[in-house]
Amino acid sequence: MNDARLRRLDEQHQHENETARRRIDLAETAIAQYRSQVHRVQESFFQLAAHHGVADDPAFRAELQRLSDDTDQKVHAVGRMIAELSEEYDAMTRRQTEARDLLLAQQRETD
Repeated sequence: MNDARLRRLDEQHQHENETARRRIDLAETAIAQYRSQVHRVQESFFQLAAHHGVADDPAFRAELQRLSDDTDQKVHAVGRMIAELSEEYDAMTRRQTEARDLLLAQQRETD
């Protein structure tokens, strides 16, 4: 009976850990793809502007810089969210360890 409780707890924790890790990994992958796409679009805009001779135009450069800054801010904000997810993951694993240790201590008391 005790081994079954421990096994169920371990399985539950493993499922929770896998789900949380998957969320973090998906977020990291999504932000990397977003950043890559935005950089490709910016490069395309610059090449098109160079082709039309406006790449050195101050208004074009200012707008391109504004887009770059906006992208950087969004990536930074998502990075903070991912860091928060990682902190939540770490806190969850600490709680799981405590729960497992408590269960083991209770089992030792009843044995």
